Amino acid sequence: MARKDKLKNNNLEKEKIINEIKQAQKDIKNAENFFQNVTDIELIDVAIYELEAKRSKYQYLIRIAKEKGIKRSVKETLIESMAK
Repeated sequence: MARKDKLKNNNLEKEKIINEIKQAQKDIKNAENFFQNVTDIELIDVAIYELEAKRSKYQYLIRIAKEKGIKRSVKETLIESMAK
């Protein structure tokens, strides 16, 4: 029983990371759109920092996913998001 619980928790953790990666991809797209459409000179730096922060978070999540051994799932997630 304990083994099943451990596997279930592991799968939930992997699913959480995959969902966070998907959200990070959406956040990057939104930040890119904001950067492309910003017209106020004072907001250009904000747009740049926001985009860099979103990219850093995405890279962090990818590294965590690889450490957890969910490389294949991450690859499938990337392919799936590119198809949209």
